[in-house]
Amino acid sequence: MLTVKEKGLLLNIIKHCDKIESKTISLDRARFDSDEDLREIICFNIFQIGELAKNFDSEFVKKYGGVPWKHIKGMRDKIGHGYGTIDLDKIWDTIVRDIGPLNKYCKEILSENN
Repeated sequence: MLTVKEKGLLLNIIKHCDKIESKTISLDRARFDSDEDLREIICFNIFQIGELAKNFDSEFVKKYGGVPWKHIKGMRDKIGHGYGTIDLDKIWDTIVRDIGPLNKYCKEILSENN
């Protein structure tokens, strides 16, 4: 059974995934590269997902290891602290490969625990 805190974190992660998906539904790489405002919106939401993921305790992370929580938190650190520059290839890969499955997985966790 999920705690109230865990449910809230998952719902907020879903909210940010939905936001990214709505902004990227017909996005191609050329537009992504040329639209700084859009990149900032996407990076902000990826940052927020990582920030939320940092609030899961180790038991949750162990039980629900279907996504790489450590990498999600690490992406937040790279965006938040800059570490020089943000790697747009990694952000693009995250959009294309990771946001959809993360969104689906979080929804599945909630569904299994209702």
